[in-house]
Amino acid sequence: MPGPEQQLDLEVAAARIRSALAARAPAPLDVPGFRRAAVLVPLLDRPRGPSLLFTRRSKTLPHHRGEISFPGGGVEPGEGPVDTALRETEEEVGLPPARVEVLGLLDDRPSVAGYVVTPVVAAVRAPPEAFVAEPDEVDEPFELPLALLLDPELRRESLWDPARLPPRLLEVVARAAVPFEDVDPESGRWRVWSFHADPARVVWGLTARILVDLLDRAFPERAA
Repeated sequence: MPGPEQQLDLEVAAARIRSALAARAPAPLDVPGFRRAAVLVPLLDRPRGPSLLFTRRSKTLPHHRGEISFPGGGVEPGEGPVDTALRETEEEVGLPPARVEVLGLLDDRPSVAGYVVTPVVAAVRAPPEAFVAEPDEVDEPFELPLALLLDPELRRESLWDPARLPPRLLEVVARAAVPFEDVDPESGRWRVWSFHADPARVVWGLTARILVDLLDRAFPERAA
């Protein structure tokens, strides 16, 4: 088992992720009436250790406005999820696809906005010093160190009653007929994850669920 210092090296981390994602095929999800979407989960090479790139979505967007997410968007005709994730990331933050090495796919996840989202995990060995946000889509691109996200003290879970959702979202949940989060068997409530690596930028919701999937599969001894 590699030591902690090795796990924070980009090459070792990327190898761990690639191996973990190759161990089983990503679980597909098909929800009638839901649109396909994809996000890029970019692991960036930085001098102090790898970091993950996130965006704070524009407050003018129709869905999830102002929330923290991975870059991505809706799949266009003729695209696969990798094509979509790379295209959307270039549009949103200016990251050229040529700099991105895809490591694998995570399981499809449903969104209360009516999307089925495919997370595409990638390594970026020569990231730009700073990312340029497309103002109509992104208010702020930012990074969080992998070492911080792997600290179990910064990961939290809460149980949430889905009946508290607004009526519009309750309708989406009922139509999907699939769990949007882990379900606590005793209470029937959703187990919602959040990461508090930066008090001003708490990662939660679908983005946190994707992050849990990635960290638990690639770094189970550190993320638990």
